[in-house]
Amino acid sequence: MNRILDSAAVAALALLLLTAGTVPASAASYEYGRERACVGGSGKAGGCAPGIVVKHWHKTGSKARGVGWVYVSTNPTAGDRAYHARWLYQRPGGKLTAASGWKRAPRVNGAGFMETHWGKDGRTGPQYPVRTKICVQIKETGKQACVKLT
Repeated sequence: MNRILDSAAVAALALLLLTAGTVPASAASYEYGRERACVGGSGKAGGCAPGIVVKHWHKTGSKARGVGWVYVSTNPTAGDRAYHARWLYQRPGGKLTAASGWKRAPRVNGAGFMETHWGKDGRTGPQYPVRTKICVQIKETGKQACVKLT
């Protein structure tokens, strides 16, 4: 008889633990955004020289923005030579600071531009205040393109 009661108690406890684990937790809702800018075209092909895309995310109501992904592209002006790029940030009232070192930006096969990127999709990467300026810079041309996080 004790074994039956012990088995029933274990089953009831297991059921209680299983149902307690399935109660939905209050999930924070996230918002995602994409900022982009294109600095003047070059030559007949047009395009950006350079162009920037920044994917960011934040919890609803938050004043911080997570930078998940930064992309740069440019039209080359010096043949097939690879360019080098880096990305920078400037918090409101702060100074422009390099967020990465120089990274090779190779020519895209069959296309008339070069590109590279940092980060990955999702809620990853560093967080900055709203209105932080994110820039990309091309070493060989000295040109840069910037956006502000909204």
